[in-house]
Amino acid sequence: MSFDNLRADIGRWGWARSLLIRVMSRLRRHTGLRIYRVNVRPLVKRPPWPAVPSGIALRVVEPEELLKATGDPELDLRPDFVRGALARGDMAFGAFEGDRLVGYTWRTFTSAPHADGLWVRVDRPFQYSYQAFTRPSHRRRRIHVAITFFADTHLLKRGYAAEVGFVEISNFASLAVADFLGRRRIGYVGCVKWFGSCISFRTSAVRKIGVDLFERVPDAPAEPRVILTPSRRSQTAP
Repeated sequence: MSFDNLRADIGRWGWARSLLIRVMSRLRRHTGLRIYRVNVRPLVKRPPWPAVPSGIALRVVEPEELLKATGDPELDLRPDFVRGALARGDMAFGAFEGDRLVGYTWRTFTSAPHADGLWVRVDRPFQYSYQAFTRPSHRRRRIHVAITFFADTHLLKRGYAAEVGFVEISNFASLAVADFLGRRRIGYVGCVKWFGSCISFRTSAVRKIGVDLFERVPDAPAEPRVILTPSRRSQTAP
């Protein structure tokens, strides 16, 4: 199985990238090391995405629709996750086939969960894109691209200037999507486990725009434990 996976990766990505995928996987497993490419993409007014498949409609996903969607295991939306995101003022943008949600992406204007207890914080005029999902039956139709451009137009009208996104440096499929969408690399952020603590790091350009990566202490939602240099926090609601 591993040999077949390696052969498939080499055919798709080449030897160097296939090796990096495996090295980073082992480092993540044994040391907790994660390194992300941080992308910034200016929001611009766009015409409707021309490649939306027939029968697909794009819109902001309403709270009642999100809570209803938690009953569909394929959508990977837990009730506690949805309620927490809505309480923070996050927004979900989705693609619908009739009344059926087939894809979505979230945007936060304050902070949002990332992975393994890590959270991301952003300030105006930036907002952070996270938790994108498309049903397997609807993938490879660029529905995610359509949702992204729709969300851009909506948020541009609300005064947001750019989207921030994180992609692991060995996730080449997501890096390709980021490049296609015009997400420009501005630097890197990461973390590593050290005697049970999480040590984070970021490059100067990431620090300059006020993006933080922090570890949230369980059962203490009001005061997350910041492990990067604290940034100015916006008090403006989206």
